[in-house]
Amino acid sequence: MKIEGLVDWLVSNKNMSIRAAKDVLSRCGRICRITDSDTIDENTMNVLIESAQFNESSMFVKPQLKRAVALYLEYISAEGEDNIE
Repeated sequence: MKIEGLVDWLVSNKNMSIRAAKDVLSRCGRICRITDSDTIDENTMNVLIESAQFNESSMFVKPQLKRAVALYLEYISAEGEDNIE
């Protein structure tokens, strides 16, 4: 997973505070650990939802993780895969 520029992109394109953007970055790392993967892609959401660790998470954490996947995929799309990988 390539994260360089993600925080800046979230701040400038999604009007997030730096703290909120760093929280998304942290959640992306957590998602990679849960899914035992080094990247987030279009299959990540399904793998995440099927994982025991995700299903044991609180009702507050689950939507945050799902949103982090969606934001990362949007970032990849906006920046172009050639520029990210």
